Amino acid sequence: MNEQRPGVDPAKAAMTARVIHAAISSGVVLLFAVFLFLRGSASLGAAESARLLRIVGYLMLAGGVLASGMLRGRIARRRRDADLAEWWSQSLPKAIVTWAIAEGAGLAAMVMGWLIGDMTLLALGAAVSLALLFASRPTRLQSEA
Repeated sequence: MNEQRPGVDPAKAAMTARVIHAAISSGVVLLFAVFLFLRGSASLGAAESARLLRIVGYLMLAGGVLASGMLRGRIARRRRDADLAEWWSQSLPKAIVTWAIAEGAGLAAMVMGWLIGDMTLLALGAAVSLALLFASRPTRLQSEA
């Protein structure tokens, strides 16, 4: 049989984008608060492990910034005459991947910061993740070319 895969409904695509973006952003804030609350409960004793995890955390942040920026650049700008719902139905998958990379890099840095007890890395992970999510918010992505 010739069954078609269900795609993104153009009528609901813009609202779906806003809901997903808000959920990801809220998740970052919530996990930052949880890690702040739990900051004294886990700490690695070895200085070598802490140094390595700190470097990995900063590299994850840098990689997330680069990857998110590159993927955000691949989202086609909406033309003036283009239908917003249709544009979102085509651009939503790329936007979700961009948001997931921004969240993932920040969360990885927050986990590394929590494990080694580095509040700077923990806060920087949340700040960078939220900044990337703010830079690629749905209203900014859908602005006209």
